[in-house]
Amino acid sequence: MRFLMTLLLLLTFSLDGHAQTVSYKGMGKVTFDWRLDASARQEAVHLAQISAVENYLAETSPAKVRLFAERRDALAAQIGRFIIASTVLSEQTDKPSKTYTVVVRAEINAPLLAAELDSGSAAQNTAPGARSLLTFLFVSRMQATSQSFDARVHQRVDTRGAIAVQDSYSEKSSEGERIGASSISTSGSRDQRTSVVADGSASVTTGGSTLRKADQIAWTVASAAEINSTMTGVFSNAGFEVVEAEYVEAESAGQLSIERIRKEFSTGDDLSADVLRSTVNGIRAAGIPLLALGTLDVGMQDTDPVSGNVRIAVTVTGKVLDVSGRFPRTVTSVGPVQFFGIGPDASVARTNALAMAAEQAASRMVDELNIKNVR
Repeated sequence: MRFLMTLLLLLTFSLDGHAQTVSYKGMGKVTFDWRLDASARQEAVHLAQISAVENYLAETSPAKVRLFAERRDALAAQIGRFIIASTVLSEQTDKPSKTYTVVVRAEINAPLLAAELDSGSAAQNTAPGARSLLTFLFVSRMQATSQSFDARVHQRVDTRGAIAVQDSYSEKSSEGERIGASSISTSGSRDQRTSVVADGSASVTTGGSTLRKADQIAWTVASAAEINSTMTGVFSNAGFEVVEAEYVEAESAGQLSIERIRKEFSTGDDLSADVLRSTVNGIRAAGIPLLALGTLDVGMQDTDPVSGNVRIAVTVTGKVLDVSGRFPRTVTSVGPVQFFGIGPDASVARTNALAMAAEQAASRMVDELNIKNVR
């Protein structure tokens, strides 16, 4: 029993550690003078590890790529901190050109790398009392009804006709008179000819148009606890002072209504001008400069082709507004981006998908805020 418990704990730690790493390939290439020595090989592997990290960041967000590029020399010098292990997959030595190329697969400590990238942000380097206050209003939605409309078809028929007529007429006549001893006789003849030739043609042109109306979708809006806790953690760890929307509502002079926002998101993908203006004024009245808002749309469940478990997709769309000035301005936006959650049943898969979507959306917005030195 003790052995089984120990094995279970080791397996749990192993799975947790694996979940924090990502595996990517990278390539490094160096030139050498007379012969390929160990230092040149080591330098090529070092460059390949940097390449693997850059390849990983390229698939996360453009903001992370820019954050790495701004501190590339310093981060490259300590790239070993972020590489748990690396394996040489292939190597090639070209003696005529005196080049050595190596391809490695690196196991990257993603959380440590993300923390290092965020450590140089303006928010992290600002004293807690001087950091920007931020509140967010993200809601999760599921389709309640979807109404489709038949296409409206308008048809038109145009007919054109043409007739060409050719007419000719000729007439020939003659008269004669004969005088005898005791009589006079006359004679006459007349020749008349008429011909008519007619050609006709007709053409028919058909056309029309088809009008299609977009589906009307009604959403069931829910307040998911996993969204609030996940986003709060991401923004807080990035150095922002997060205030729950419920607390802000009480200080908004009655202009911020969470219920109105949820109601509007139940019928559309964005807030109306009146509700958005009232929300911004309420956030501003509460003395909070940053507002993050958006939706997480839960899709239909299907089966994961690899594990066979239930899989559910969540599509996230959001933006961060700076309401400190006279007019609110969009500081950053994300989506629509889709994330998948997997679990033994629909409930677990939906929770995993929402948590992942919330974390990724908040992380991408934080990266953009860091790029723009928002503190």
